[in-house]
Amino acid sequence: MVELRPFRGWRYNPYVVGDLASVICPPYDIIDQELEEDLHRRSPYNAVYLEGAERPDWNTPASERYSKASQLFRDWREQKVMNRDQKACFYLMKHSYQHMIQGKSVQLTRTGLIAAVRLEDYQRLQVLRHEHTQEPAVQDRVSLMDACNANFSPIMSLYRDPTGSLNTTFNSAMTRSPVFQIKDDSGQETALWKITQPETQGSITDLFKDIPVFLADGHHRYEAALRLKGLNQGGASTETHDQAYNYVMMTLFEFNDPGLLVLPYHRVVAGLSLREFESLRFQIGEMFQIQDMGPASPGGLEVLLEQVARSRTIVMGVAGLETGRLSLLTLKETNDTRQWGPLSVSEGWILEEHVLKPILGDTAPQMVDYAHNHQQALDHVVSGEKQMAFLLKPFPMDGFEAVVGAGHILPRKSTFFYPKLPTGLVINQIHGTL
Repeated sequence: MVELRPFRGWRYNPYVVGDLASVICPPYDIIDQELEEDLHRRSPYNAVYLEGAERPDWNTPASERYSKASQLFRDWREQKVMNRDQKACFYLMKHSYQHMIQGKSVQLTRTGLIAAVRLEDYQRLQVLRHEHTQEPAVQDRVSLMDACNANFSPIMSLYRDPTGSLNTTFNSAMTRSPVFQIKDDSGQETALWKITQPETQGSITDLFKDIPVFLADGHHRYEAALRLKGLNQGGASTETHDQAYNYVMMTLFEFNDPGLLVLPYHRVVAGLSLREFESLRFQIGEMFQIQDMGPASPGGLEVLLEQVARSRTIVMGVAGLETGRLSLLTLKETNDTRQWGPLSVSEGWILEEHVLKPILGDTAPQMVDYAHNHQQALDHVVSGEKQMAFLLKPFPMDGFEAVVGAGHILPRKSTFFYPKLPTGLVINQIHGTL
């Protein structure tokens, strides 16, 4: 279903930039001003100078917004700050990180394939999205890609390998010494290998001819690449197959990868009138059994979250339903979720469609915010900044594959794939041919 191609990536030259860990950055959408300044201090060659941060200057014309990044990318190539691989490669990334699981720090490792993936419209159900995008963010990424003719950060995607054959291919590739291996200040370790053998590349390409790809993180960048493809074609009825603008760089993970971690986005609500607050409480009581879980303390929060995570039924935690208290909500059996359709596997969808929208209507999006840090969500309520916090489970991956695979769109902020992929390992030039 999907066409995967090796490509000639641009990579940092360690003899010029020094420690490669100093030039890697996260994707733009989590780079705030404080982090951007820190990344600038780490190295004058940090990828943030190319990738940009979360706050584009909307007063600057699109044609000028990323002119400095374009010039810098050109200078770094000419000055050998970056070198381009002579042969088209697939790249294999092994990424290890620490995460707290049930109060213990556990090391997780995930293995991703970095490739150029042919751009396809969503209607063809070959590249599957799970969320809608926001137009300003898409336009911002179009401006960057158009100015620089490059993908600086890979889109994170998922696939299902029915035979498990790629594991054998990857394990074989990783018996060789990596191109580089780095460890950053947070303790995350990243190693990169190149796959250059034509036979191995062919077997990888063949596998993906029969399976779809699921976008996990990077919907705005994917849509930006689609639009840029249309601009480059200029309305022509035919296209040159090997033109690099027909493809976008992705890092692809198998659904069963042991290091693939999905965290929840919690919902926090503010701006309710007294009448709306009481109506919301009544609606919750109609839909859910409510169990008091004690004071809204950090310890109580951990107990609540553990109970939410263990439950096999539709449950969620809530802070603020009663002042200073935590509660466990369990969907009443009188609700027939089979009549609600496939999205009823999502607590976030049930909360949005059957609790918030019936009370708040079209104003719901203005009153709901999102937090992936559960303590932060609780602190907002305890401080009085927010009125309620709904604490959700991660979206189940089996449900994700089934629902998104059928072409459905999930509620906003349904998934948080952690950690975000590093930017700057490999850069894909989208000018000329692959």
